[in-house]
Amino acid sequence: MNDDILELYPDSGRKHRLTGLYLDQSFASGKRPFIYSNFISSLDGRIAVPGASRNTYQVPPAIANTRDWRLFQELAAHADLLITSARFFRQVCDHEAQAQLPIDSAPEFDDLRDWRRAHGLRPQPDIAIFSASLDIPAEALNQYRERKIYLITGATPDPEKLAALKASLPLQVITCGQHSHVDASTLRDQLAERGYQRVYAIAGPSVLHALAEGKALDRLYHTNAHCLLGGTKFDTFVRGRQLNPALCMPLRAMYLDTLAPDGAGQTLAIYGC
Repeated sequence: MNDDILELYPDSGRKHRLTGLYLDQSFASGKRPFIYSNFISSLDGRIAVPGASRNTYQVPPAIANTRDWRLFQELAAHADLLITSARFFRQVCDHEAQAQLPIDSAPEFDDLRDWRRAHGLRPQPDIAIFSASLDIPAEALNQYRERKIYLITGATPDPEKLAALKASLPLQVITCGQHSHVDASTLRDQLAERGYQRVYAIAGPSVLHALAEGKALDRLYHTNAHCLLGGTKFDTFVRGRQLNPALCMPLRAMYLDTLAPDGAGQTLAIYGC
């Protein structure tokens, strides 16, 4: 892999290798879990468009690329817990999921599993599933039984669905807030009680909104592919009511990768603390 990356901010003109760029990131540790997320989008803000079959939304093929995927996996290498959504597991059952949960088992990511072992981490991070509906096909979770699995839900989950899920696999439940939806303002404390320090949110715009609204998002990694996609059906970063006040995330660093997507290039930005 050609690793030429140009730093644009804060040390403009400095060159880096792409491989290992995000392994060098530092995350706060201690009593307060550090929660971070990552998205790739087009210039016009599309993170997902309808897939070829049914109406599943997927990363647009025009912007998906192996260089961004490498960085996605590097961010997962830091995590002791992944936050994902019920939708991912429904897509698995419908054979529409684009990949397995990280860290990917492909040989090109062996170095990341080695990196985790060298840093005293388990081979794979645990999993937390955001869901108010509890529409989670238990069979899709079978390949992750070696990890701890949590369900993050609201205060009033459907008792029959919850009982069925708990009967099918060892699932630990975290309830957040006083309503049916997840109130992420209490999430940090609950994850801290369970010993988690670095939490990587890899779910979609509804989960990112819950984290932002609950002041439970510390850092956002954004790959901005230099392509315009257009279209009227798409997802963007955040879906939900207006954030008031707005969540301000100052620029921490930015890099230029001219090698992907082909003919366009992309910027790699890091926002937050």
